Amino acid sequence: MSFKSDLRADLVLLLTAFIWGLAFVYQRSGMDHIGPITFTFGRFLIGALAILPLWYVMEKPKQIFAFNKVNRNAALLGLVLTSGMLLQQWGMVYTTAGRAGFLTGVYLVFVPLIGLLFRNKTEWPTWIGICLAFLGLYFMGQIDGGEIFIGDILVLASSLLFALHIIFTGMIANDASPFRLIFIQFCVAAVISGLLVPIFESWNWQGILDALVALLYVGVFSSAVGFCLQVVGQRTAPASHTAIILSFESVFAALCGWWLLNEYLTQPELIGCALILAGGLVSQLKMLMSPSVGASIKHPDETR
Repeated sequence: MSFKSDLRADLVLLLTAFIWGLAFVYQRSGMDHIGPITFTFGRFLIGALAILPLWYVMEKPKQIFAFNKVNRNAALLGLVLTSGMLLQQWGMVYTTAGRAGFLTGVYLVFVPLIGLLFRNKTEWPTWIGICLAFLGLYFMGQIDGGEIFIGDILVLASSLLFALHIIFTGMIANDASPFRLIFIQFCVAAVISGLLVPIFESWNWQGILDALVALLYVGVFSSAVGFCLQVVGQRTAPASHTAIILSFESVFAALCGWWLLNEYLTQPELIGCALILAGGLVSQLKMLMSPSVGASIKHPDETR
């Protein structure tokens, strides 16, 4: 992998982290009008509708819902993604945003630990970067030693699922078009959450209209654009390194909250931002010391 391709992948993943960080502003406003399952359904339905025409323009796929290995893997990824998103949204009902942000960021540690089970090698600069970024997430989350809420357990479980999603995405990112992988996942997520809405919540059409701006941003940019960029970035970036770059999401969330919601950063939060930034830079040490010759990225064959 060359320095140029590494840098390109990092910039793609950093843009993804910014998009997801800004989404927290819209998720907060959207959840004022509708429940977590309805919000999850809306974001993935809009995401699927947004990505479909773009997919046709870019690649003109001959089949969409064919029974093949690629679609099966994408559907399985969709199950992991749906479960993680539902647990996160459900958990945020019962815990604070700061605790939820920190616990979600624990995927930073889960990714290399789970990766060891798949015999994925994680270099020593990445481990140091993980420790620094994890400490930074602690400061940004303003965690105290108080009571552990049921919401904390739910968000922690979602973090484990997000770690699995990152690892499995890295395994199959070169096997298919990112548009196909994301579209199938979003369809699975929309169908599952849509079936759950009348069971656990109710269809609140006025609430959906009130949350439409938030749903459009989260559906189009955070879901469709963000997840496509994640797949593209993971074609060259290792899973553990991807987790560090994506952890900048919490930094961007804090900055966007200050910019759009007048939520000022405290001194511990500024320390957290600095530690996450340091973690991302440290994880690059070995690449900067001994850059290797890169290989071209395989373009998937959409005809199979």
